[in-house]
Amino acid sequence: MRALNRDLLKRLSFWAQHLGLTVEVRHGDTEMKLRRRQAISPPQMLVTTPETLQAILPGSRMRQHLSHVRHVVVDEVHELASSKRGVQLSIALERLFDVVGEEFQRVGLSATVGNPEEVAQFIAGTGRKIRIVQALPPKGYSYNVENPLPTDADYELAGKLRTSPEAAARIRRVLELVDSHKSTLIFVNSRTNAEMLGHKFGQLGRADIAVHHGSLSKEERVQIEDEFKAGVLRAIICTSTLELGIDIGNVDLVVQYLSPRQVSSLIQRVGRSGHRLDMLSEGVIVTAFPDDTLESTAAVRKAYKNKVEPVLIHEDALDVLAHQTAGLLMDKGSLTIKELMATVRRAYPYRNLKEKTLLDVIDFLDSLDELRFEKEGKVLRRARKSRRYYFENLSMIPDERRYPIVNVISDRKIGTLGDEFMAIRARVGLNFIVRGKVWRKLLYDKSIHCLLINTK
Repeated sequence: MRALNRDLLKRLSFWAQHLGLTVEVRHGDTEMKLRRRQAISPPQMLVTTPETLQAILPGSRMRQHLSHVRHVVVDEVHELASSKRGVQLSIALERLFDVVGEEFQRVGLSATVGNPEEVAQFIAGTGRKIRIVQALPPKGYSYNVENPLPTDADYELAGKLRTSPEAAARIRRVLELVDSHKSTLIFVNSRTNAEMLGHKFGQLGRADIAVHHGSLSKEERVQIEDEFKAGVLRAIICTSTLELGIDIGNVDLVVQYLSPRQVSSLIQRVGRSGHRLDMLSEGVIVTAFPDDTLESTAAVRKAYKNKVEPVLIHEDALDVLAHQTAGLLMDKGSLTIKELMATVRRAYPYRNLKEKTLLDVIDFLDSLDELRFEKEGKVLRRARKSRRYYFENLSMIPDERRYPIVNVISDRKIGTLGDEFMAIRARVGLNFIVRGKVWRKLLYDKSIHCLLINTK
């Protein structure tokens, strides 16, 4: 999402400059100097994340600026509507409504929504009128499903790569597709598959193909994107990090390695190629097994008919409800059960919330001293621990401790490893793959909390 923010800022800045508007970005990586400046003199347009909106809503100075909001645009709304981040945002928009004091325009943008009416209601909130604007431009898509069979050459390649002939056939076919196009995105469904595929291409000396996923450092990802734009790289093996509309230059072809599993993902990914109305978006799915081929074929048939899976919206998520109750107390200091209920029920995911459920959540928070509940008057008040609870849990993204990995030769951060990997496997001398290359763990430096590595 932060990468999408940066990309949107670049695109919007061009138009803002010509229209005499100011636009800035704000997220978790924004420097304190810029945050202070925005608090004193905010831009007319702010590109941000749901978590940052949560952070600025309680601030008295920022609330004053937010009271002038007239439009909220949620890009890639399908990504949010299907997650608890979206549920959190739905209540945040109602908190923003309380700050503004009147209705503001809400716009959700997406190319892949199977149930646009419900997603529109999700953005609008309970009881508000919605309007669906479906733009169906004359855009051409081409999807092909291929299940390559091993040739004699693939058996030789399998020995060289220490893999099966079937896997060698898939790798050979992907390389044929890459070499017959100027620029290609190769989508996979996991970071493990991305690294495995990148390592195999590296064994074949293909320095013009790089790996891109969320566990790589920001600097590494930006470098890979820039090299792809410049034509240094012919292909990028990526996960969903490049599925959204980030500008990485012209893409001629999209290869999906194994089934995309969802029609929405297939359309979104293939749509990254030929990213103009007058160009064909071309995609090839390279499959491994019969069921993989059948699943991919079904997805392609649905994609041609533009039949996308409905977005499933979480309803009455209690962890989000607890956090947003604390958020409302941060906004107002105190409020009645009736006021809390009215605000929360305006959010679409909580339109059917029962008062007993809300009271159970409040009793639980009260037992932890996260708030104070005066049962006689049914009044909630902020407690000493309310602020800490709220700001330490701004994100609904599952939290996992990440360990930075640093190349001791270049002193450059390569990426991060997860807690589970470090606890179970990370011993001195261990070889592992990051960015398609084999690295060896040297030691864990507790003073800087980094894992020091070197090329094998």
